Amino acid sequence: MDEVPSERDAFAWLLSENIELGEEEPKIAAAISEQLAHMELTSYDEFTLRRIRDVAIRHDPKKIIEVGGGIGHLTAWLLDAFSSKVDKPEYTIVEGGNKFAAILLRLTQRFNASDWVRVSGMRFQELAGESKAWLLSNQALLNSNSMEATGAPASLPADLIIIDVGELEQVECIQESLPLLSKNGLILTVEPNVPFEGASEEESNRFQLWMDLIREIQETYRIGFVPLKKTTLVAIMSK
Repeated sequence: MDEVPSERDAFAWLLSENIELGEEEPKIAAAISEQLAHMELTSYDEFTLRRIRDVAIRHDPKKIIEVGGGIGHLTAWLLDAFSSKVDKPEYTIVEGGNKFAAILLRLTQRFNASDWVRVSGMRFQELAGESKAWLLSNQALLNSNSMEATGAPASLPADLIIIDVGELEQVECIQESLPLLSKNGLILTVEPNVPFEGASEEESNRFQLWMDLIREIQETYRIGFVPLKKTTLVAIMSK
């Protein structure tokens, strides 16, 4: 009889590389990578993008919120993977303001994903406030087997939330995300850079907020750190 894996082993497996998905960058994502260079914008490196994709597909979420869509580099990796599945997830891309909304909308059209992906131009903190109110008012319906809650402002409750907003708002967005998770919901983000010698007080304070957050939630959430070539992927899931 096979031994049942421990929760720690299962979590480690979830965060591991998925070699079945391959290493090649999707064509649309590669084109966006070139566009980023022309616009002098940055994104995660290919190793980080690939691992986020691997974990997302293995987790098999039904409802996804991507916070910080930008011009869609990470989004393209994820849409490429999820568009091949028979059962598509309900996917919300959040990009504060309308600066890149048109680009993200065109991207969903390129993947024929307009019927299962929506783009929100709200700041995530505002959307999270509306989402928490919606979850509270629809709690009975969400627990019902015969009735369905409708009119959610995002894909709720979320099985996967990806936070890609830069270090300035990262901690705040994670805090706002926690109440939006489903029972087995997962948050993925990238660990902020450790302040180097001579870093500004603002940079040091920002990293301290990150450390405080990790200490604050580690009793109730399982936290995984995945060192990659250029970054460390961080996964947060309820125990």
